[in-house]
Amino acid sequence: MREGNPWFISCSMSAMEGIENKNVLLIGGGSGIGQASALALAERGAKVAIAGRRMEMLKETANKFGNGNEILCKDADVTDRESLEDLFQWFDQSMGKLDFLIHAAGINVAMRSMQELDPKDWDRLIDINLTGSYNVLRLTLERMRAQQNGLVVLINSVAGRRSVPLAGIGYNASKFGMSGLGVGVAEEEKENGIRITNLYPGEVNTPILENRKQPPSDEHRESILQPEDVASVVLHICGLPDRVHIPELIIKPAQQSFV
Repeated sequence: MREGNPWFISCSMSAMEGIENKNVLLIGGGSGIGQASALALAERGAKVAIAGRRMEMLKETANKFGNGNEILCKDADVTDRESLEDLFQWFDQSMGKLDFLIHAAGINVAMRSMQELDPKDWDRLIDINLTGSYNVLRLTLERMRAQQNGLVVLINSVAGRRSVPLAGIGYNASKFGMSGLGVGVAEEEKENGIRITNLYPGEVNTPILENRKQPPSDEHRESILQPEDVASVVLHICGLPDRVHIPELIIKPAQQSFV
């Protein structure tokens, strides 16, 4: 059995050691992939701070972790640069060095086709999904350049690699832009010891599904990726040694196509 394999045990312990006592800032930690990733990292011994727009949801995440180590919470809005400045200064004072930045904030809207999409919704999608990612990266990189080390995991979507009709025009465009941002910055910053991974999950059972015209059935939700599935990939990436860089990674439900 795998549990009895000394090589597997050694690799698993090394991954744990790569996460233990690391300082993590996770943006979008109130639900879904962000919440699952925050809990998984804290369980492995990381020192985790989470941020988002709704403090009550952040506190719900923190309260789910009852292992003695506190998950810190701070409200922040990725579209508000002053709010993000406050967040990063708070992190500097509360945690110190920024080892891992996990960016999981994002939205979609119900009326998504080109014919239906309201210009105001287009602006919201670009502001939160794309410009918000730029805002977060800018402040993250200032810190990681100074320390010549750091890992960024950008939780994107398969809609950032393929234009998916179900996702909608505005969401696809914002996620394609996020892909260009993440891949381009990863190339620019590699000599500074900064690794950026662009993670592209397929359909995941998260609250964003409620923003469809017809939310999926319970049966469908059970058949697709769960937040914990994506969190396990985030854990693996974070547990790798500094010499390893995964630029891009796609994860999808087994029964769905990647086309």
